[in-house]
Amino acid sequence: MDANNYFAQTKEPLKQNQFGATVGAPIKKDKAFVFGFYEGFRNRQGESALTTVPSVKQRGGDFSELCPEGFTAGFCNNPQHQLFNVFANAPYPNNQVPQNQINPVSKNLLSFFPLPNAGTNLLSTTQTLKNDSDQFGIKVDHYLTPHDTLNFRYMFNQLSQVDPLSPGGASVPGFPVGEDQRAQNFVAQETHTFSPALIGIGRFSFLRNKFLFGEREDHQSPSTLGFQYSPSLALASGPPFIQVNGYATVGDPITGPRDTYENVFDYSGSLSWVRGKHELKFGGGYQHQYINVLQGIATNGFFVFVPFPVTDAFASFLTGQPVVFLQGIGDFSRGIRGNNSNLYVQDTYKVTPRFTVNAGVRYELPEPYTEIHNRMTLFEPGKQSQVLPKAPAGLLYPGDHGVPAGLIPTDKKAFAPRVGIAWQPTNDSKWLLTSAFGIFYEPYYTGQGGPLQSPISAPPYLGTPQVSLPDFADPFNGHPPAPGTFSTPLTNLTLAPNLTLPYTEDWDLNLERSFGSDWLFEVGYVGTKGTHLPRFIEANPAVFVPGTVKGQPISNSSNADQRRLYSGCTLADSPSSCKYSSTGEIAGIANSSYNAMEASMRKRFSHGLSFLLSYTWSKTIDDVSSFNITGSAAKPVAGENDLAQNPFNLRAERGLSLFDARNRFVASYEWALPFWNQGQNWYETAFGGWHLDGIATLMSGTPFTVFDSNDVSAQGSAPEITGFSAQRPNLVGNPNNGPRKVSAWLNASAYQRLDPNANAGQFGTEGRNVNIGPAYADWDFAALKNFRVTESKQFQFRAELFNVLNRTNFRLPDSDISSPTFNDILASQAPRQVQFALKFMY
Repeated sequence: MDANNYFAQTKEPLKQNQFGATVGAPIKKDKAFVFGFYEGFRNRQGESALTTVPSVKQRGGDFSELCPEGFTAGFCNNPQHQLFNVFANAPYPNNQVPQNQINPVSKNLLSFFPLPNAGTNLLSTTQTLKNDSDQFGIKVDHYLTPHDTLNFRYMFNQLSQVDPLSPGGASVPGFPVGEDQRAQNFVAQETHTFSPALIGIGRFSFLRNKFLFGEREDHQSPSTLGFQYSPSLALASGPPFIQVNGYATVGDPITGPRDTYENVFDYSGSLSWVRGKHELKFGGGYQHQYINVLQGIATNGFFVFVPFPVTDAFASFLTGQPVVFLQGIGDFSRGIRGNNSNLYVQDTYKVTPRFTVNAGVRYELPEPYTEIHNRMTLFEPGKQSQVLPKAPAGLLYPGDHGVPAGLIPTDKKAFAPRVGIAWQPTNDSKWLLTSAFGIFYEPYYTGQGGPLQSPISAPPYLGTPQVSLPDFADPFNGHPPAPGTFSTPLTNLTLAPNLTLPYTEDWDLNLERSFGSDWLFEVGYVGTKGTHLPRFIEANPAVFVPGTVKGQPISNSSNADQRRLYSGCTLADSPSSCKYSSTGEIAGIANSSYNAMEASMRKRFSHGLSFLLSYTWSKTIDDVSSFNITGSAAKPVAGENDLAQNPFNLRAERGLSLFDARNRFVASYEWALPFWNQGQNWYETAFGGWHLDGIATLMSGTPFTVFDSNDVSAQGSAPEITGFSAQRPNLVGNPNNGPRKVSAWLNASAYQRLDPNANAGQFGTEGRNVNIGPAYADWDFAALKNFRVTESKQFQFRAELFNVLNRTNFRLPDSDISSPTFNDILASQAPRQVQFALKFMY
């Protein structure tokens, strides 16, 4: 009954087993009770994808397919489709790369790129993802006295997964990525009743989390492929990550393994006091985190190929000319420590029987994360470190003047007030008006405590030397930087010195109306504003230098470092003399806003039926929606780039959020069929007594951005932030009135690519997230029936059909305008899947 994925050539395999049990019993009558559960999950599920790969002809150096207009005297009749070598300042006749120009290492890597099987440049593949998990828990409740209760809880969860097509890794088979997680949580709580009006709770919890992510399964040494440099982390040894913009990526992931061991100790307490019309609550807590992490960063090397110096990225690959090489060298381990305290007070005041006010304030005091050996750094151009005097000017460390142990000052102003009201306008309680406002802080300095890349990336403890236009086989020319040194030009990832706590302001106004005893209608307005949200920025952008040499722009991707604001070099200097390359900075400068009208109709269960209908009409706007989702992948995972197109005009990034779904309708229901509930014969017993459940969802398409991997603006690469260019084309029409087909979703004529010569140094006029992707519709259906064995024992049978109508929900199209498959949809969400379950209850 399972259906085929739209893009799969065969039915995706699916073998899933889910099993478990729960049990509860008294330990001591009326005093102590225990409850436990176990659940196991075993899944072998196919995942299908269409990937852009080089055509059969392109693999041999024949790029004539790029010129469908034909050739005259060896030149393409459409100059924009002529293959050209910028360094040689000459075209390739008939778009043919001579065999003697194909690099030997490129030949060795050709086997990493599968042959197309679904079109000229398309590979259709179905691989099997392996996912196993086990979880169990035990809870003990003990009543010490009528005034004291003890609660203990222990939870354990273990997950193991191998993904053959990891979003953060290669886009073709052959480079699977493993994951291993184990989480353990212990909670002890004591509740003391001082009086019927005064109750206190004390709580302690401990979390132990092991998270091993990005574990390499392919350990082929780079030397076997013809490379003359060595991996910098033995346990992650494997083929380098090769990014060919517009085509498939191959090799082991850039980031990984990401091995994190975390211990969290949390102490909290609260006091509830009812006094007259007031219900007061007081509380607070303290949390201490130990995070020991090993995170590899490009330990096997990372090569980027773009339409430069050859005007097709795969042709640049064949000739063995990457625009950049980066490798992490040094110490990849860090010991992160964090502390967080909080206090709150709240009063629920019943002014009248029909009017209630809830008001309170919460105070957050999170301290910025520190590193046990102070292996972290800030970037403040022009300032010289006293802690490490040999560091290039601009790098500062904990202990330098004005630099605390956590790099940034502790924000001590995080007061978060909240207020809410509830009013019943009439005595019959059929109307209810509610409204609330609150401020909410993110207590862990999102960005520093999220990906943990900032402390990992601190030079000289870890160096990420970046080489522009390197020799493919030997990027360091036999002289790799020594670990623990300042390997220039430095590629840096750090925090903004003024990074502060992000927060949101939430408010709402809702009106409820009940009908009869079962019906409830609600309509309301909800708003949210985010402030000081973290985002990546290029803190060392390149300044465009106008002019040409031999007909080619002076400024190009290869000399971006020599044009950066704080590089310490100029175009007149050797690239090796530059102190700094790209600097990724986590800055708290982004904002967001969300406004929505929400309406719902609810029917409580009666007469065998209950349902909930809800509709949301909303709009959400921000400056950036993602934070390190894409990483250094060659194409966006979610639909946009973490990096702004123009680093000198961040305001131009204001646009629709990635998750802006303008209309969303959800219907859920439970229906007990009203016939043959007391079966008298076999068919009444078989077909009566069934319950039908379901959830149906309809949602508008979400926005995304079309980009161009050809770096016309000559900003260069920022591999510590993203793996693909933030360049966008010009917008000359409406992109959303296109054919809406799998092979052509947008109106492609609405875009105008910038010419690398005529438009050198310019940025495209396309706004961020102006394109709308496919809509979403899904109906999940379930049928269940109980079979009684005895008065207290019964079996329950369930049939569950996900996407029961087998509606194809397409993902976003290929949004790289330089890709051979631009505007094609290459993936879809899961088709119909069916599972059966049997439960025994006693």
